[in-house]
Amino acid sequence: MKILLSLIVTTLLLFGLNLYRLQSSTPDPVRAPTTQLEQKQLPALLPEQQILQIQQSNHRQFHIQWGMNPEAPFFILEGPDQGAGFCDVLIERLQVYLPDVRHRFLVEPQVRIRQRLDAKENLCYPCALYSAEPAAQQGRLFSKPTHYYRPHGIITRPELAVEISRRFGNPVDLAKLLQSELRFGFPPQRRYGKLQPLLDEHRLHSPNHVSFNTGKDASMLHLQMLSQQQLDVTIDYISSLNFYAMHAQRKLVFLPIAGYQDWLAGAVACPDNNWGQLAVLRVNAVIDRLRKDRALQQNLQFWFGEDLPPFPSEPAH
Repeated sequence: MKILLSLIVTTLLLFGLNLYRLQSSTPDPVRAPTTQLEQKQLPALLPEQQILQIQQSNHRQFHIQWGMNPEAPFFILEGPDQGAGFCDVLIERLQVYLPDVRHRFLVEPQVRIRQRLDAKENLCYPCALYSAEPAAQQGRLFSKPTHYYRPHGIITRPELAVEISRRFGNPVDLAKLLQSELRFGFPPQRRYGKLQPLLDEHRLHSPNHVSFNTGKDASMLHLQMLSQQQLDVTIDYISSLNFYAMHAQRKLVFLPIAGYQDWLAGAVACPDNNWGQLAVLRVNAVIDRLRKDRALQQNLQFWFGEDLPPFPSEPAH
């Protein structure tokens, strides 16, 4: 009996010893260092750093909505030349120089964009004609001039260009031409600087004014009507004729207008409200960089001619 009891005790001791060895030989599971699991914390900011961070955050919250009219070559919104319009490139470069601004885009006819500006909605048009005269601003704020345009001219068929030059001179006396029997028309939603009163008078009162129900690509429609002899004369930029010539076979001719041969300044137009003031300030802050931008200047010279100069930079103070 004692022998049996001794064997049982010995067996239990051996079993316990083996169990202890097995537990001690099992490796502990691998644990990632606690520093790898913890999220890195930014160092505490000093008060002036906190103010700067808040200001930068506020700047990123500011957005500019750009009005884009479907009118080539201002904006080219489709086709093989998409994005190559001079207003397309102007907005693209502004995005480069204003990276902290949220840029949004609204594509609408020019007349609708003008209505939004008149209603002081928060929207800017990048390719307006600059005016420093309060009477001509019509409730808009203009940035400093961004670039030059070649002035508008008369566009007609080659055979009529000879007659027009003989009767009204070259450069053309626009007032006399508008008093003639020639059929004249232009996109009414566009603006033509100091020529606007003459053109509005013809549109409202002349029996020889031809109006088309135009929306998208109004300039191209008028040039097509010229080619099809449904119109004799229109007024537009040389850029519109250059775009038309790239896509049409019928030749048209551009004639300068007498007394209207100086370069025209372009600018960003925004509503005359608090938001518009901030938007114009943001554009003006990068205006010299924009004027010197090589990509923009090359695009403008492509559409308006290689002799188109950049708008002069402002003298350093």
